[in-house]
Amino acid sequence: MARLSLFWRATKQLPIGANRLRTGGRLLSHLFYTALFLSVAAGAEETSDAIIARVDQPVAEVIDAWRERGVPFAYTTELVTQDMTVLERSTASDPVVMIGQLLAPYHLQIFRIEGLLVIGRARPVEATDAEVESRPARRPDNSNLIAEVTVSASRYEILRELLDAPSLISQRTIQQLPLLGDDPLRAVQRLPGNASSGASARSHLRGSEQQDTGLILNGQRLLDPFHVRDYQNLFSAIDSRAINGIEVYTGGFPVQYGDGIGGLVLIDTVSPERDRHTELGLSVYNTSVLSAGRAANGDLEWLFSARRGNLDLILKEELGEPSYNDVFAEIGINLSSATHLSINGLVATDNVLAIAESDPDEREASVNETRNAQFWLSWSQDWRDNLSSLTTLSTSALNSGRIGSANDEAEIIARVNDQRDINISGLQQDWSFSPNDRHRLSWGAEFRRIEGDFRYQGEAEYFGAFARFRNTPLTIERDIDLQVRGDALAAYLADRWQTGDNTALELGLRWDKQSYTDAGNNEQLSPRISLLHSWSKRTDLRFSVGRYYQSQAVNELQIEDAITRFSPAQRADQFIASIQHQLNSKYSIRAEAYYKRLGHLRRRFENLLDPLAIMPELKPDRIAIIPESARATGLELSLAFENDKGLSWWASYTLAKVEDRLLGAYVPRSWDQRHALQAGVLWHNEHWDLSMVLNGHSGWPKTGVLVAADSDIDDPELTFASRNRERFAPFASLDLRVARRVPVKFGEMSWFFELSNATNRRNACCTDFELDEEAGPSPQLLQRDEYWFPLLPAIGVLWEF
Repeated sequence: MARLSLFWRATKQLPIGANRLRTGGRLLSHLFYTALFLSVAAGAEETSDAIIARVDQPVAEVIDAWRERGVPFAYTTELVTQDMTVLERSTASDPVVMIGQLLAPYHLQIFRIEGLLVIGRARPVEATDAEVESRPARRPDNSNLIAEVTVSASRYEILRELLDAPSLISQRTIQQLPLLGDDPLRAVQRLPGNASSGASARSHLRGSEQQDTGLILNGQRLLDPFHVRDYQNLFSAIDSRAINGIEVYTGGFPVQYGDGIGGLVLIDTVSPERDRHTELGLSVYNTSVLSAGRAANGDLEWLFSARRGNLDLILKEELGEPSYNDVFAEIGINLSSATHLSINGLVATDNVLAIAESDPDEREASVNETRNAQFWLSWSQDWRDNLSSLTTLSTSALNSGRIGSANDEAEIIARVNDQRDINISGLQQDWSFSPNDRHRLSWGAEFRRIEGDFRYQGEAEYFGAFARFRNTPLTIERDIDLQVRGDALAAYLADRWQTGDNTALELGLRWDKQSYTDAGNNEQLSPRISLLHSWSKRTDLRFSVGRYYQSQAVNELQIEDAITRFSPAQRADQFIASIQHQLNSKYSIRAEAYYKRLGHLRRRFENLLDPLAIMPELKPDRIAIIPESARATGLELSLAFENDKGLSWWASYTLAKVEDRLLGAYVPRSWDQRHALQAGVLWHNEHWDLSMVLNGHSGWPKTGVLVAADSDIDDPELTFASRNRERFAPFASLDLRVARRVPVKFGEMSWFFELSNATNRRNACCTDFELDEEAGPSPQLLQRDEYWFPLLPAIGVLWEF
């Protein structure tokens, strides 16, 4: 079988030494010596920049100074007001000690919550002075579990869904983690319940398919925001420097979010803290510029980010030219203290030439051109102190073209021309009403107009070993011209109230309907219930049960596999129970169990041997999987540590299983991993960041090739072994990152060096085969494993001013 993986072949040839690359080698070498020179030269500019709290200085200003150093303080301006000033000078080097001293006269404290240093008031209790000094402060007043705490200089609310407890990945953590291509979505792959190979920026969350996870940026659901999207969705179109954090629901999200049965990733961009801030970056993967600022006394804010991918400079020409770029812009306007407008735009373009075989006699290549443009306007309004609304008007356009060919007369001659134009316009409104501080009602509705135009032509003819598969046609011919027009509607209502001092409950109901599909079951009701009980100041219990639906998105119509009708909405019934306990001021543990029962599953297609093919729908190992149902179960155990000296680490273990029911029997899904381990160590100080992350899991299922037992030994027919009955060897990857920051005359300079799969472990992904016609009197079937990415070095520099 011809090798079909462009990036496998490309990265296999990437050396560690810079002298073995052409253009990419010069780029690596230039980056390395530039970073080294700037680090040494900038050392002469270093000055003492210790933070000093001066009398009459605003307390918020001192807190924000520590936040700029990466200390994760979070507060609401309703508590830390602008008229709160420093009453006594402090030069404490420990940020927690300093801020604690400044807050004490105002009866405020610091609480550690989900890795953040949240400023709030504690419930008054009767205790002796000694007891107060010895009691570890861990949690703010639980008498209002529904209350929200907003992070300064950020739109997202750290505790906005305390009841549902999403996993929070802070900006600081994202920038410290070793992430291939500096892609923030790859941080999601560090969470328990995730299954990923590292090749794609997408993840399987708790057994779901990759497209079952929704991505929401600044309140807007994004339409396929990935680069190299026709080849594993290699990178996302989201700049890690532009975002303030990520919240991840691996399941059990509230009714405000629908049309998804897997997970949910909420991303919010940074809000400027200074009048002007600029960043210029250059790395192996990207060249980037970012600008943010504010004017009109903070009533006008802007953020601009632009990136150009550098992979086309790294890869040899005979392996392809993956060129891509993205631009994001946001303008925020405070029309009044109660009215805020936000204008957002994200445009990503790709022009990717992927070459699987460069030999003229066996050439296989594909050109993929994509333009993805998304714009949205958000209007948030506080009508009264307890009544607010958010209205979003949006438009999205995805235009893609894929032209590919294979000219290998020994195996396959194929052609594909795949053109798609998708347009979605939407209007959404969300309301929130709190009659008192223990009760909150939320409701909203959404309308989307959906249009899709598809033109697909594909043909293939098999020869040699490809033509020997039993029950596989020798030729494929497809010619499809299709238009899709219709609407999608949704409405929801959620009632959240506090039933006791330590217990909160939410009941929610969501309704969805699609008219652009011609499938049955185009109207769905989704009831959900969530419960939070704070057993003690250090222990939380959570329970969630609900029904979730996911309609087939217009961009997911499987035209390439000759499917021209939409499938009914998929359904998932989810049951989740978790317990989280804060052992002391540094250690926390969490255990979570889940069960998902899935039904109404749509037909999906997989390549049994090579999931990395550049024209997968025209390969002879392509099969259709039509599950009757599916089930996913799992137990996740996590332990985390964090101190005030920049050191944190975590470890998690997941025992899980996900299976499809096919013809009455359960078969593991192709990303099923029974055992998974994640562990990492992060450390930083004023100038250095060091991180190390380990990802290991059981080998994913595999399917082999067999010679049909009843075929002619001199002219054998091939068939597949029982699907997913075997396993690849266990997967393991160790990733490392080191970064150095130094002040310079104008701003701050930093550089980083990163190793993905630092041990160069060979993690099997695929099965390659061939028939050796010269091995003896009869052809011999030969098989071997092929592998995911090898060791990948990366280096980059960043100038902030």
